[in-house]
This record gives sequence, C-alpha cells and structure tokens, in this order.
Amino acid sequence: MSRKDKNRFKQISLPLIVLILGTGGILPGWILITRLNSQEHWTTIIPELVQMDSDVLTDMINDVENQNYFVYSIIVIRNGFIVTEWYHQFANKEYNFRVYSVSKSVTSALIGIAIDKGYIESINEFVLDYFPDKNITNIDAQKESMTIEHLLTMTTGLNWPEYYPYEDNRNPYNTWKASGDHVKFVLDRQMVAPPGLVFNYNTGASHLLTAILERATNMSTIDFANEYLFEPLSIIDANWLTDPQGVACGGDGLFLTARNMAKIGQMFLKDGNWEGTQIISRNWVKASTTSKIVVAPNVEYGYQWWINPDLRCFRALGYGEQQINVFPEKHLVVVFTGMNLQFNFPLYLLESYILPATT
Repeated sequence: MSRKDKNRFKQISLPLIVLILGTGGILPGWILITRLNSQEHWTTIIPELVQMDSDVLTDMINDVENQNYFVYSIIVIRNGFIVTEWYHQFANKEYNFRVYSVSKSVTSALIGIAIDKGYIESINEFVLDYFPDKNITNIDAQKESMTIEHLLTMTTGLNWPEYYPYEDNRNPYNTWKASGDHVKFVLDRQMVAPPGLVFNYNTGASHLLTAILERATNMSTIDFANEYLFEPLSIIDANWLTDPQGVACGGDGLFLTARNMAKIGQMFLKDGNWEGTQIISRNWVKASTTSKIVVAPNVEYGYQWWINPDLRCFRALGYGEQQINVFPEKHLVVVFTGMNLQFNFPLYLLESYILPATT
C-alpha cells in the first residue's frame, strides 16, 4: 500500500473507529480517549485524529535518530493531545532540562500575574524606584525614565552588547555572572540610547524583572511561581538558579521537563487558561505575544516572547535551541530541547516535517 493510500485509509478509518467506540459507550470519541488516559494530563493519540500525518512525523524521528543534531527531546501537541513525543536515550519525560532563555518568557508570565493580582501597579513603573537601597552609578535622566516595559521589550537603552559571542570579553555576560551583585551590575551600566527606541538583547534586564517581582511580592520567584503558575499547572519539580543575593536568575536559570514546557505553551495557546482556570489574564497573554518591536525581517519581540510573522507563531527561545513554539491558528504547540549552537534544528524540523504534516 502506498503512503498516499495509507493516509487515505487512516483519515477515513481512524475517526470512524473512534466514532463507533464512542457511540457504543454512549460517549463522544474525544471523551473516550481522555477517560482511557485519565492518570495524566497529557493524552497521546494517533496523529490522524487531529489531522496530522503520522508517516511524516515518523520520518522526522528517523531523521533525528540517524543524524547527530544534538536534539534531546521533541513534543508535538495538537488540540491539546500529544501526537509525537521523543527523547534522546539519556532523557525521559521526568528529566529536568535547563531551559536557559525560555526562562525569560516564564519570568514575563510571572510579571503579568503580579500585575493581575495587584502586586505591581503597571508596566509603566520606573525600574530605579524598586532599588532605593542600591548605590547605583551612571544615573542620568534616561536611566531614571527606564520602566518595567522597557525591561520586558529589551529596549532599556543600557550598554549591554550581549550580541558578541559569549567567549568574547566584549560581551558582559560572563563578567556579570562573576560579579558579587548581579542586580547592581546591570543597573550600573551606562546608557547608550533613550529607553524604548532600540532593541538590545539583555539577559540582565530579565534578571531585573525577577528582582522587581521579589521586591514587589516579598516572595522568592520560585515561591511566587509555585503558588500562582506551577502548582495550578501541576508542575511540581521546577528548579530555579539564584544569584549571590538569592534572586532567581530570571533570564536563564529555570529548569523544566519538556512536558512542563509544553504546559506553558498550551496555556498560552488557550489565552492563559488551563483546564477551565484563568491563570494569566487574556490581556497579558495577548500583549506578551504581540509584536512591540521589529528586530529583523520575520523576527519581532513582545514581552520576552519572540514572534515570527512568517510562520505565524510566537516562541520562547533558549540557548542551545530550547524552545516552546505556539501556532495559534493551527492549535499546535511544539517543544524542543537540545544543545546545538551551529545548526538551527528546530526551524529545520518545523519546516521540513511538523508543519508539512499539519493540515
């Protein structure tokens, strides 16, 4: 039987089987599938039941297993169901990956929750107002005008050339990480542009967001996240690195399983709602994932989320290709983890297999 014939058979027969089973049990087919897998939130189903091509997805896994792409995990979710889940031999669904800059998108979500709950008045509050105890240098009118929104959009105006390779001394990242006070190090940087005008990738800005969160709530970031984000999502095993003062590394220090990354993606796909509970306001989700500044062609930025207008998706992106990709129009969430600095395997797998498999 040819692939075309097999696909036609699957498209006709599989929904029919579910319909028959559902009718026989006096339950809709989707409810039947959920009931059979009620021990976990995620249910794995045949791709064709959500209009995806299982042969194409199988070809993707074969490609990954036959090539050294340094992929550690892949999860493809459509309509809330897992259609593909794969792990490198060293990992599994319980493995906690360091997600690096995916942390930024989670930090942004926590800021949104803090605003929703009244801990932070608005994104227009001035950053320096949160740090009256810090003896900050290089203060001028531009630095005094820097707001939480400027941190969220990476438009602080601070001198922070993180665009250089991380082994290059011109990149402040390693010197910052070796400093005794990570918050003060960022706040001390000179201004090179008025806030709000120029995008400049700045992990230190994301760190200031967790520092503000902790001062506004009088809670550690991980405690706040556990109460208002992780526990509602049944995420019980997240970890978060901290700086010398105990402030969570908001830009790069979070550890999550691939499935828990997928929960965050699915919640954002559903406008902040998780199983009937509104965890983050719809307004914040929309604001976070709507372009605020154009970085490059087909590369735009919201509130610590990347937007790709060509693929019509928004993305949480981390060093080594840790990713949460959300395609609202396709009801699709795709998670990757790995460690590849030379080859953009997520984009390759999305464009070569996952999106072509989706109808």
